[in-house]
Amino acid sequence: MPPKRPETIRLAVQLWFAVIVLQIAATASRFNVLKASYEKQARELSDKMNEPSLTENTGVTVLIGLIVIMVALTAIAGLLMWFTYAGRTWARLILGWVSAFLTVELVFAVIGLFVDSDANSDLPTAPSWGMVPTILGGVCAVGALAALMHRDSATFCREVAAYRSHNRQNGIR
Repeated sequence: MPPKRPETIRLAVQLWFAVIVLQIAATASRFNVLKASYEKQARELSDKMNEPSLTENTGVTVLIGLIVIMVALTAIAGLLMWFTYAGRTWARLILGWVSAFLTVELVFAVIGLFVDSDANSDLPTAPSWGMVPTILGGVCAVGALAALMHRDSATFCREVAAYRSHNRQNGIR
């Protein structure tokens, strides 16, 4: 009989659903800043190389690139969540590491709220509402990190590994 899944694993996976949605919203809030930054870089490169075609369709290119990156990262996070839910220790540790990374990102985002930014920049500023999903996503990542690193989660993954190894016959499932 397989080990019973603890609430900490369920909670971590649920919190990670929230992290994904909130990170997508936070990235969408910064789209205009990203687009302006890439347009500025393309203009500078276009002027340097005398190639005006480099600045065409920059907005569409940035949007498509951002969508592809977000879909890929969501798929990777979804796979890690699935493997964690199934009791794989390596997935739990990787998801915990990413949760810790988002926690550090939260700390720097909050510090950035109180630090005066460069007012001489010709790039647009990110909308202030974009900090809400950033902060909420970071808080969910803190909760997921605590749940993933809890003793019950580690015990569950260890018991699932032992259960899987006992169900093998001649090295094959």
